[in-house]
Amino acid sequence: RRKKNISLTHLFSRAPSISSTMPRFLSTVILLCLSLALPSSAFVVQSRKSLSTTNLHLFGGLADAFKNDDSLGQRENAGLKGGPNFNEQVSVNGKAVQGAVVGQKLTAVAMKARVKIPVNCQKGDCGTCMVKFNGKKVKACQTPLPAGKAAIQTL
Repeated sequence: RRKKNISLTHLFSRAPSISSTMPRFLSTVILLCLSLALPSSAFVVQSRKSLSTTNLHLFGGLADAFKNDDSLGQRENAGLKGGPNFNEQVSVNGKAVQGAVVGQKLTAVAMKARVKIPVNCQKGDCGTCMVKFNGKKVKACQTPLPAGKAAIQTL
């Protein structure tokens, strides 16, 4: 094997993905920074008869940093554990609501049934969002949906 050093300009002129997508000024600044920060021995071209490959030894120390660690065991699902808790016993103005999640505000549940509840403050101060929830008047913008039966009537 024969190793020979090449210049940074030669290296980046052969990389169309870098040189064609970056503005010329930015690529010049990057080349200048790399040439000041790295020794020329960091860029090596290994050539074999007719096949030549370029190796960048910039991140050689980080080669194992992104490998999987087998001692951690099986990877867990990154989503919700057990999924959302749905309440299928919800009705808005007598219309059944599918996919209502326990803990959602009543305004969001009513939107699933395509019923608009007027809201001004989102804090419960103004009282424009008053609805009847299981026979009692409540503020829809502040009341979360419980797990049991829920009958919502607009006023």
